[in-house]
Formats: sequence, C-alpha cells, structure tokens
Amino acid sequence: MDGLLKELPVHQGLARVFGALGHDSFWRALVDTLRLLVPLDNALVAVMRAGRVPVLLIDFDSRASAHEEEELADYSAGMYLLDPFYQAACAGITDGLHSLDSVAPDQFQQSEYYQSYFRSVVGGDELQFMINVDGAVLGLSLGRSTRFTPEEHGRLLCVRDWVLAAMGRHLQLVPPEGPTAVAGDLATLLDQFDARLTAREVETARLILQGFSSKAIAQQLSISPETVKVHRRNLYHKLNVSGHGELFALVLQPK
Repeated sequence: MDGLLKELPVHQGLARVFGALGHDSFWRALVDTLRLLVPLDNALVAVMRAGRVPVLLIDFDSRASAHEEEELADYSAGMYLLDPFYQAACAGITDGLHSLDSVAPDQFQQSEYYQSYFRSVVGGDELQFMINVDGAVLGLSLGRSTRFTPEEHGRLLCVRDWVLAAMGRHLQLVPPEGPTAVAGDLATLLDQFDARLTAREVETARLILQGFSSKAIAQQLSISPETVKVHRRNLYHKLNVSGHGELFALVLQPK
C-alpha cells in the first residue's frame, strides 16, 4: 500500500497526460510527469525528417537563459546538421528511448560542437524518446547538466511504451502546420568558400565536425587512418584553418 501511495503522483500525472491529448497542455503535462521520475534541466520536442530542417514544436528550459531563442535559432540555421539524434533519425532509428552515448560519434564530447554549443543548450547528457510517425521521427529530448544514471534511465524505460504511444497519438491529433524547409548540408556550406574540396575531403570534414575520431572516420569511409590524415591536412590547408575548432567556427558559427 505504501508503494502505491508513493507512486500516486505519477499515476495522477499520467491521467493528466492522456486527458491533454490533442490540446496545447499535452507537452507540459508529459514533461512535468517525467520530472517526477528524473530531474531535468530542459526538454525539447522536434519533428525530424531526412532532407528537411527539424521543426521545433515546444521548448521547456528551467535555466531560463537569456540566449535561449538565439541558441534555438542557431540550431534551425544549421547546428542541427551535427546533432547526433537528428543524424540517427535521418538514418532510420527505431522507436524507443535512446541515449546520447548510443547515437553519438566516438569523440563527440571532444568536438567543438559539443564544447561550444551542445553543453550550453542541452547540458552534459541527453535522452530522447523517439517514435516514427508518417515518415518522420517525433523526438522528445530530455537534457540536463549531469549524466543520467543507469537507475534513472531504467525508470524512464519503465514508462517508455506509454510515453511513445501518447506522443504518436498527440501528433496525429495535432500535426505540425505547413511544409518544412529543405535541409542544407555541410557540403553546401563548404562550397561557399570556393576551396575546391574533393568529395572525400568534404566527407572527412563532415565526420570531423560530427565528432568522429580519425580511426572511426577511416572505418566509415573504408580507408586507412593514414589516408584520413592526408584528407584532414589537405582540407585544413585549403580552408586556411589550423584545426577542427577553427573549422567549426568557419563553417557553422554565426558570422
């Protein structure tokens, strides 16, 4: 009986979530209920589709940063191209609760994207509930400054199925309005510098920016690590940058 009473707020929250399906209060009810299970700093809902700019539906940020709107504008302007969850959605991720570790490149936390953007917008760790709906992926991002523990991940796994069911049903009742913009790509961004990069150098630049190590890049491109070093050296020379931090600033940071 004591256990049931302890879980009562979660059951009450669940009732509010399903009562809010199809209404503006749905996402707030869902995020507030999940906060009863694990502490969160922020939450973001997005619709992701291959070849399209993600549609940001709603954002909850307990930090109330003065730069929040600017940071989200930067995301829609091009930062999404380095988002591991966006990349996973475009590659055909399965429905479920996915961790940052499960989708991110091997050196993601050493990347300039993580150091200068991700940590300030999302935090130190992220989990996402993701469900495929009508050719798109609906994602509920949960972020915070500290890492989620295995126990906390387990709590969210226990509610995964009803969370995904509620998310999918709500999107059917309240579909996003209007067509989404065609997504850009890093190759197009690099073309503006007229550096005459080869296709393999462009691929190397993309993987560097996403946070792949030289070894992982070699595996992705089926070439040797030594060849990766050659491509890296050539593209840095052509773009007149000294490393991946300057490459990130040149290509993706607002001018």
